[in-house]
Amino acid sequence: MKWLKVPILMLILFLANVFGAEYIVRVDSMVLGRVRTSFGKNGWVSVSELEYGEKYIVETRTVYAASGVLAHYEAIFRTRGEVVAKIVGTRRQGTTNVTLYAYNDSSRPAVKTFAFDNPEIFIVDNNFVIPHFEMLLKNPRPVYQILIPQALFDPSKTEKASGTATLKRDNQGRFIFSYEGVEIRITVDKDGIVRMEYSNGIVVERVKK
Repeated sequence: MKWLKVPILMLILFLANVFGAEYIVRVDSMVLGRVRTSFGKNGWVSVSELEYGEKYIVETRTVYAASGVLAHYEAIFRTRGEVVAKIVGTRRQGTTNVTLYAYNDSSRPAVKTFAFDNPEIFIVDNNFVIPHFEMLLKNPRPVYQILIPQALFDPSKTEKASGTATLKRDNQGRFIFSYEGVEIRITVDKDGIVRMEYSNGIVVERVKK
């Protein structure tokens, strides 16, 4: 299999094509929520509105370096209109620092910071943040070192928050992204990601304009 790096100008043109995309998240016929993405001077913004018993809104902003890896990342989690958690990630001199804020007490959030020394670690948000996957697919390689920052909130999942993921293509031209026993089959067109099928039954599909 041949893996090619995409020139940064082509990458920018590709990202502009998916400006303003919207996706539906569902299991079978049950809609779990929607994801809206946009791209502007402050980077990628993705807003996930999801229903798991109660409504959660997750807003992320991600800025990428020319190489396609993270430069800056922020995620804000809201329920019932209140901020319940925040994540801030930055990369400096090859180290990615991730700080978690848990607002159990709004006046004094609990704060934890983690450092990851791998200079090529990619963030893959687990709230269906489409731009993170767009960046992976525009710089495809068979193996990635990834970080799922939300998993750091749970001490029992911290070890699996970072690790090695794989990417390949099937005979239908779909990308297959795999990590820790979970597979995501990703269909793309000229405008970017069309559909993501998770092995746990969740489907994320772009809304036709």
